[in-house]
Amino acid sequence: MITDWIDFGQVSAERDENLSEYFFENGVLEAVIGNRHQFLILGRKGAGKTAVFQHLSGNDKKYLTPRDFSVSLSLQNYSWDIHSLLATEGKASSLAYIQSWKYIIYLLAIKKLIEEGIEYPKLKSAKKVISRIYTSPTPSLGQVIGQKLLQLSKLKLPGGSLDIESGDLNGLSADGGEITFTEVKDDSSLQSTLNRSIERLTDIFEDALLEALGNSTRVFVTFDRIDEAWDSSSFESSQRVISGLIGAAESISGKFIGTLRPVVFLREDIFDTLDLNDKNKLRSDCGQLLAWSKDGLSRLILERINYFARRAQQPELSKIEDVFDREQMRQQRAPFDYMMLRTMLRPRDFIKLFQLIKGDMVDRVNNPYENEAVHEEKLECQSIYNSEPAYSEWLVEELRDEWRVQYPRINELFSALQNIGVTTWSAEILSESLKALSIDCSASDVNGYLRFLYDNSIIGFRVGRSQQWKFKCFFKSQGFVESDLYKVHDGLHRGLNLTESRKSIEIADQHPLN
Repeated sequence: MITDWIDFGQVSAERDENLSEYFFENGVLEAVIGNRHQFLILGRKGAGKTAVFQHLSGNDKKYLTPRDFSVSLSLQNYSWDIHSLLATEGKASSLAYIQSWKYIIYLLAIKKLIEEGIEYPKLKSAKKVISRIYTSPTPSLGQVIGQKLLQLSKLKLPGGSLDIESGDLNGLSADGGEITFTEVKDDSSLQSTLNRSIERLTDIFEDALLEALGNSTRVFVTFDRIDEAWDSSSFESSQRVISGLIGAAESISGKFIGTLRPVVFLREDIFDTLDLNDKNKLRSDCGQLLAWSKDGLSRLILERINYFARRAQQPELSKIEDVFDREQMRQQRAPFDYMMLRTMLRPRDFIKLFQLIKGDMVDRVNNPYENEAVHEEKLECQSIYNSEPAYSEWLVEELRDEWRVQYPRINELFSALQNIGVTTWSAEILSESLKALSIDCSASDVNGYLRFLYDNSIIGFRVGRSQQWKFKCFFKSQGFVESDLYKVHDGLHRGLNLTESRKSIEIADQHPLN
């Protein structure tokens, strides 16, 4: 039976042990690696950023030349508390942490070159400096941003300039004894010394890297899970730290002309909240959006299905349509199209929905009260219908989780939609529903809520005389337009307990492909 062998992997890339076996991405890695100006990979939650990051981490030679090196940093357990001490006083929030991020990037790039046996005079001297500070020339990330870093608050540099070329480091020392985070936090003079030390050492490391990295050698330093500390208690500080990393990446990319390449994987919605100069220009010139098409997603799922088919010695599929027991579902839609219209066009959505379909078939096979036989060789379209309520509830919670920090009003907006009760409504009806929840809102406020809901594909609208509903996830270039009617995304109907209004059903019957 198909449920005995078919699988679709894990929703979370971090927990998918087979990811490297069936990884598929839509060209974003080659685009970023091939363009020295680009250092941002943006995407919505669930778009597959961590999967791309992990694939590059484990398969860097597939994308890089033999003279290239890569360092991959997942900041899941990063010491955010210590980083909070590293802000440069008097700088704007977007600039405050640039120096400390440069220090970390430079140090880890030098560590990689040392591990690879690269030797240059200034690099050898920098190695001695690092060994003097960290007692090892190749400290871990935890050491780089841990207790040893605090010792820099007592660092004594030589009276003149540090003789980096001759390697005379006798004047470089830190007072003995442990120093705690609280001591540095509560002592402005220690903080000042810490930041001066980092600034001076950053200059030393930069000189060493400029000498070591030429046209034939590049070092990529990639960052993922930078939003790990993104919660209500650290929202503002997280914004500043992330802005500093992006500022450092931009500065380094320009300084090294592509030989040292920081690459930051970041949620698009978080990037939009940051206080950055020329943010739109950064997005256009330095960013790649991890977005998906129907063809890309069908291939992604096929790669996973066929991997498990090979393991079970089952025939592989040449097209996604071959996995279903029917060619069409409601409104004459192919099964994959029907599923697609209930997603935000993200890998995570499809993987979850396919998991639920398989789970429904397994439950029905094991249910002694199930009257109808379950198809043995194909995924049943009936199970797609059966899985919709659980999938819709999951999708609602995904959206809540995506926006719970930077836009907590999403919970009240969902409550307002639930109280409306139908899938299609006007701006006036939304306004009345919000006021019924004791939320005062002007026409301008309602317009802002509608824009937010549209930008996140929670609602769509029709343009002009068209009877086709436009959702941002399916029409990426379509901007927001004020409309007489708005419709809630098909994937959210069950989770929000909405019913189809008669008008929506009439439109769907007349235009089965919208």
